[in-house]
Amino acid sequence: MNDTSSQAQTNRVECPAAKDPAVRMFILAVMLIGFAIYCFVDKEDPPAAWDLEHINQAASYVLHVYGPYAFGAPGAAALIWAVVFLRRRLIADEEGIGYARGEKIPWSKIEKLDAGKLESKGILSLHHSGGKKLKLDSWKLQNFKDLVRIVEDHIPAKGGQRADQAD
Repeated sequence: MNDTSSQAQTNRVECPAAKDPAVRMFILAVMLIGFAIYCFVDKEDPPAAWDLEHINQAASYVLHVYGPYAFGAPGAAALIWAVVFLRRRLIADEEGIGYARGEKIPWSKIEKLDAGKLESKGILSLHHSGGKKLKLDSWKLQNFKDLVRIVEDHIPAKGGQRADQAD
């Protein structure tokens, strides 16, 4: 019974999102939202005249009037993107590979395994039906070595080259 449970565990890999890319997006979101709050709180008086002599006053006024919108919306979008990114999980098992709560690609539908950037950048691309591509990035996924192992086990080597033998 232990053999069966350990066999089932090795045939399924869950790769949660790595924290580094999300932390960078959180930092960007905080900076943009901070600029938006600064522009909202620090009010500027309108310039004395809208001419070339008062260009700095006019630019400062426009920044403080429209800054909360110009910085706040992208900041909120970056914050939402980071939260969504952290919630993603890639699952590879006997049926196929795909993100949780998303479309799972059966192993039989994968036409090509591109491991050209695996050694240098840690990127593995799976080309599947319809010309679509699933990009697996070691910087964005945890448990990447186990994922590469299970992909190699389910995709036969084409052209005599496996992902671990790529340049």
